[in-house]
Amino acid sequence: MAAILTQFPGEGAQPAIPQEPPRRPEGPAQGYRPARLPASPYDRAIGVLLPAAAFFLSWWQVGRIPAFNLTMSDMIMIVCILLMLVSRGLNARMMGRVSVLWVAGIVMLLGGMLIGSTFHGDFARWPVVSGQYAFALLLIPMVLANCSPHVLHRCAVAYIWGVAVSQAIGVALVNLFSRDMINQYVNKYVVTGNGRLGAFTGEPNSNGAVCVFALIFLLHAVIEKRLRPFVAVPLALVVVAGLVYSASFTAFSATILSIGFVLAFSRIRTVITIALPVVLVVVAYVGLGGPVPAAFEQRVGDAVVSGDPTKAGTFVGRSVLIQEAWQMSGENLLIGLGSDGYRKASVYGMPVHQLYLLVLNEGGIVSFLGLSLMFATMFVQGIFIAVRSRTDGVSALAILGVFFMYAMSLPHMFARMWNGPVMLMFALAATGAGMAALGTSRRPAWPSRAEDPETVRTPEAG
Repeated sequence: MAAILTQFPGEGAQPAIPQEPPRRPEGPAQGYRPARLPASPYDRAIGVLLPAAAFFLSWWQVGRIPAFNLTMSDMIMIVCILLMLVSRGLNARMMGRVSVLWVAGIVMLLGGMLIGSTFHGDFARWPVVSGQYAFALLLIPMVLANCSPHVLHRCAVAYIWGVAVSQAIGVALVNLFSRDMINQYVNKYVVTGNGRLGAFTGEPNSNGAVCVFALIFLLHAVIEKRLRPFVAVPLALVVVAGLVYSASFTAFSATILSIGFVLAFSRIRTVITIALPVVLVVVAYVGLGGPVPAAFEQRVGDAVVSGDPTKAGTFVGRSVLIQEAWQMSGENLLIGLGSDGYRKASVYGMPVHQLYLLVLNEGGIVSFLGLSLMFATMFVQGIFIAVRSRTDGVSALAILGVFFMYAMSLPHMFARMWNGPVMLMFALAATGAGMAALGTSRRPAWPSRAEDPETVRTPEAG
């Protein structure tokens, strides 16, 4: 059992030291790769299964087991966890040097809910909620922190493809078939009654979120030259189409802010080659009167043109719930209502769509501080990464910003389609920053032949 978990820093365990890279070859300046250990059968299996889990990460309603809230991606990930436990154990430094703070935040988040659930005599839901959070925010990051940059890059590209395929199928179904036919032969969650696209996530707002995440991964891959333009451009168009058909004001706003943030800290050449053509295409499309889905025009277009957020979908209804949660929070500061207790206490019979207020009411001030500590930890980790590698750090901070924005408008976010992309980007960025610190070449001219998938401990992860 000693090999199952790597101990935290300062507890006597020494992080694995990466192999010393070979000397640079003589002659013209060229990138060189550090020496690799032969990949074991377990590592090869993980190198195949983990990208598959990333591909299906956004396919929440496909093959899902509702009783256990498990999807195809989750089941593949569980196999990866078991293989890694057998082969090398999990890496407890999932957030680098601030991992202790990350774990402390999770303990506080779940501990406050445990106190509330026990006090109110409704303990049944706490194991379910805590198990979902632990799987999403502890086990999965431990696996990702133990993977090589090559495997993580494959996961990132697989995630982009998974989102793009989901959007392509969804947009095609919406335009070719009626909603009744789609509900009967495909899935009732693909398209809503007002024509919004849920695709395979099962809900339009969720679908908009995975599109935003995919665009950040796509931009990161293009900047790092992991995807060729003739592949990246069609993928981007399909994802943007899915974003528009989802008609989510939050997704639209998050896309503008996050992509703008990444480009603002990119090189001028990157901005010219990426941002300028996109702006020209959008302006030309709008100027020529290109068709826009009615749902997008009603929910997003009117709010953007008028500058009035109350016209953005269910903004008013959610504001009522937020006001109720704020009034109730004064009574639940010390001892919360317990896991899923807000739904029972609310006069509306539903959870408030604001994660911070929901956590404050269900877990008290302890859970609220734990959630705040987790976000602060990710922000600090993003800064640490940006110091070593600006592109990686900015991408991690951008995806964290999107996650923060959605936490302002949704209840519990333990579903892996919400936090999985965030954990993947932080693991990917940390390995990139670690390799940059070692002075190795991280950016190939273009994607080369597939290498042997393997999992190794990275410098940042320990």
